[in-house]
Amino acid sequence: MRKLITIGMNTIQGFASPAFNFLIVVFGIKTFGKTDWALLINVMIWVFLITFLLGWGNRDYLLRKYSQEPGQMYHAFFSNFLSRSLLLPLTLSLYLFFPTSIAFWAILLVILTFSYASLSTLVVYHQRFRAQLIAEITAFGIIFGSIFYVDFFVLDNFLKIYTIATLAKLIILSVQLNFWKEPFTAKISIQEFKSGLPFFILGLSGWLISKADIYVVDFYLEKAQLAEYQLLITSFLMLQALAAYITIPFTKHMYRVSPLVVQKIKYRLYVIAIPLTVLGAFFIWIMMEYFMQLGFSYIYYILGALIALPCYFYTLNIMELLKTHKEQAIIYISLFGFLVNISLILLVIKSHGILGVLGSVCISQWVVLIAYKWHWKCTQSLS
Repeated sequence: MRKLITIGMNTIQGFASPAFNFLIVVFGIKTFGKTDWALLINVMIWVFLITFLLGWGNRDYLLRKYSQEPGQMYHAFFSNFLSRSLLLPLTLSLYLFFPTSIAFWAILLVILTFSYASLSTLVVYHQRFRAQLIAEITAFGIIFGSIFYVDFFVLDNFLKIYTIATLAKLIILSVQLNFWKEPFTAKISIQEFKSGLPFFILGLSGWLISKADIYVVDFYLEKAQLAEYQLLITSFLMLQALAAYITIPFTKHMYRVSPLVVQKIKYRLYVIAIPLTVLGAFFIWIMMEYFMQLGFSYIYYILGALIALPCYFYTLNIMELLKTHKEQAIIYISLFGFLVNISLILLVIKSHGILGVLGSVCISQWVVLIAYKWHWKCTQSLS
């Protein structure tokens, strides 16, 4: 029962963040219009990109390190955090793309998000999902409430609001974790980058296949279409991400349990995959067409559901490969999926717009699923 509560709390917490972001985008567009809100989306996608780069694969690297050397957990945490902080000057590149005021607040937002994201490994290891949920709810309340309080959309003001919200959740989670009370030992070392590099490349390959589409849409399509695509793809990525959130509580145990136990977990995930995806797609359709009135046909939502479904069938294959130190296989498969995805998008985006992008993402996701299952079958036949 306790394990089920932990899984449920992690799923709620993990789903809360993208759900909150989705609601903010929905009501932001509803209140201020697609074109104005797309200006904020344009800044935020670059904030998220730089934050991802600063992460340098720390999450998977540190979780493995904690599992192998639990007594050195806080030394590993502080050493990794301080070493990665050396990359913070990268944020200054935002001054090249945005006006001074916008760049300043974007940089501050990156620094706070970087610090908050760094705590995620401690949350997972200590199973403190409730504490993170409280932090996420607080940040959501600040941003969501501001949408109805502010009379006019001003990009600078909303970046300030996001900065305040991120600072609030950083403070709340830090207080809950009490990590500063632990003995402080740290070593700033280039070794942290060397050790984290395989995980960073791994994460980068995954990021390319899951996020590259939004940057292509930002470049090729109108701002209003960017907002529409952000709404649609975010909703289905939330549905896709449920697979990962359901399995996160097992992450630290995956390196210890037998293949038979992993197989049982796989079957349970497979059982819920289709009904969960169908139900989720139905609610997304209601939200997008009856509340946001996007005017998209059924094919958009069918493609969205088909984008979300494969992840439920290959998430645990990824964890198995991580367990056996076969990160290269994940990288090759992800890069192959990215090449398929980006090639198709560039071929159809001008002629078919958002529908063409969704179709390309859908095809690439099923290609990735087939690749993982083919690799798993080959591995089983050789063992």
